[in-house]
Amino acid sequence: MSLNPLTQLISERGFNRFQSPLRSRFAAYRLEYTLTYCEPTDNSAMRLDFESSLHLGRITVWESGACEMDILEISTGNNVFYESHQLNNEKQFHQTYLRLVIFMRDMLRLKSDNI
Repeated sequence: MSLNPLTQLISERGFNRFQSPLRSRFAAYRLEYTLTYCEPTDNSAMRLDFESSLHLGRITVWESGACEMDILEISTGNNVFYESHQLNNEKQFHQTYLRLVIFMRDMLRLKSDNI
């Protein structure tokens, strides 16, 4: 048994079971979404890439529980969101990564409200 808290989610590709409902939800938020499992290593990772008309977002999470999230504003190239976390379990991952999604969703809503 692995000592890494997110082995099942990443190396065993447990995140795949959430893909259908997530794709629908993110499309409703006007976010394009790509899941990539990185090459296996001693601390394998997966990446979630998001794109909206305003931003590019990326979440990288490793089996060890390390997680980095950042968002770039397309028009300026500026980083407008960055967080780094150490997650202890899959539940924490699901609670944490939504912060990036909500930020991107809310920025789109703000823009459409100001038009």
